[in-house]
Amino acid sequence: MKLNYLKIIALALCVSVLLSGCGFSSKRAMVDPSKVTPAESYSFEKLTFSGIEEQDFSAHLEAEDGELSSGAAIKKDKSGFSGDGYVDISDNAGFKLTVEIPSNQFYKITVRHCAGDHKENELMFNGKKVLDIYSEAGDWQESLADGVFLEAGENTITLGSGWSWFSIDSIDIENGVSIDDSVYSGMSETLSNEYANLKTQNIYQYLRAVYGKRTLAGQCTDYGNNTETDALYLGLGKYPAIRAFDFIFDSPSYPYQNDRPAKDYDLAIEWSKDGGLVVYDWHWHAPCGGPDFYTENTTFRLSNAVTDKDIAHMDLDDIKALYDGGEISEEAYKLVSDIDVISGYLQKLEDNNVTVLWRPLHEAAGGWFWWGASGSEPYKWLWRLMYERMTDYFELDNLIWVWNAQDEEWYPGDDYCDIAAIDIYGAAHDYGTSPATLADMRNWSDGDKMVTMSECATMPDPDLIVRDNAYWLWFAVWNWDYIVKDGTTELSGAYTDLEMMKKVYDSEVIITRDELPKF
Repeated sequence: MKLNYLKIIALALCVSVLLSGCGFSSKRAMVDPSKVTPAESYSFEKLTFSGIEEQDFSAHLEAEDGELSSGAAIKKDKSGFSGDGYVDISDNAGFKLTVEIPSNQFYKITVRHCAGDHKENELMFNGKKVLDIYSEAGDWQESLADGVFLEAGENTITLGSGWSWFSIDSIDIENGVSIDDSVYSGMSETLSNEYANLKTQNIYQYLRAVYGKRTLAGQCTDYGNNTETDALYLGLGKYPAIRAFDFIFDSPSYPYQNDRPAKDYDLAIEWSKDGGLVVYDWHWHAPCGGPDFYTENTTFRLSNAVTDKDIAHMDLDDIKALYDGGEISEEAYKLVSDIDVISGYLQKLEDNNVTVLWRPLHEAAGGWFWWGASGSEPYKWLWRLMYERMTDYFELDNLIWVWNAQDEEWYPGDDYCDIAAIDIYGAAHDYGTSPATLADMRNWSDGDKMVTMSECATMPDPDLIVRDNAYWLWFAVWNWDYIVKDGTTELSGAYTDLEMMKKVYDSEVIITRDELPKF
């Protein structure tokens, strides 16, 4: 545990009366609120869109009336369908419908569907995704999206990428509304850690001021180098406001750790000194059972680690004694051991005045990472263990906790989270803003967490951000070929074309590093 000199002084002052109850609290001192720069001190004018043509409209489309090819077939086996049947989809490419839209405005789209088990598919209008269709085993169900902007004229409805093997009964289109500004109100005024340091609190207040009015540009980067950010600066003349680093090769179980000793944290310190904001991810190589973060490549199972022992607040030697005595599993002991190592790196970042937007245990609901393979309850246990270990035991006061499990059932609770995040990978050159997802995520917590797009394939079009009122707190394009050519510092344009990149980085909607205040 790190030394706290305020605590030492306080103990010295009250040592003579400690036994009689001097009332001393073991918590470290909180920052004087009067020193924190409030969100209200920043002024961002709200940008709005005016090209709406209000006209009443509704359309009911039967799936069986579409243009079907191999991979899509009309069926009548399942009861409860509307019209003359429904369409079984085994290949998404086999389905197409067209509809005449009367005016440029926002619409609500509802898809009626079912499947034999869990399936995920995409509904596309004119090649752009407007809705994720999540099917569960059982009867007919509905997926819907409000605030979908459609342009007047013939619109082509198809299915994008997905698992296929589901059924569509019908699609309804009716008047809708864009995201209401209330989505951005009522956000928590303070961080979950009441002892967060001054810089961290100032950054959080700035993010509160930005939210709903601007979006910060972000970029994920390869481990140990500046390739992606250098490419952006060379090509666009600006750096992103946020850079995402990774502890991917810093887990104790990583077999070649000595060849790659924590290179990212030196770069993170430099980035912070230059005025940028730091995100840290952790592709956590399993502590035992095979050093890999993918579920299929390790025998490590989080469910074997869960214990009711309060190991978050114990010294590691005491935890080891529990393991030696058979009271906890090897998995539990080594989880904490790994967390302690990464906490050491985070402490070095705090010592160098670096605030970290801390995004561990990401994409858990997908199950492809071991921390999600045992289900939501073990995952939430691990999240809370890590939070308490880092916040209470190590007293790390430079962290803003970014939760990114991809599903509301995996939410660990408002007391353990500051920002809610989701990763969205659309098709190349699809610059949509996924407004329905943003609005839906408002309800994943108690409604008081800002929402961000922590990974994405393409940069969102700033004009569409304004039109859809979809102000994600930040976006972060994934690294490598999503942004550069073959590991060079040349922008690739493979996912976001160069013209759109320039539009994004020059837009008043988007905040780049040069526009950040000095925290």
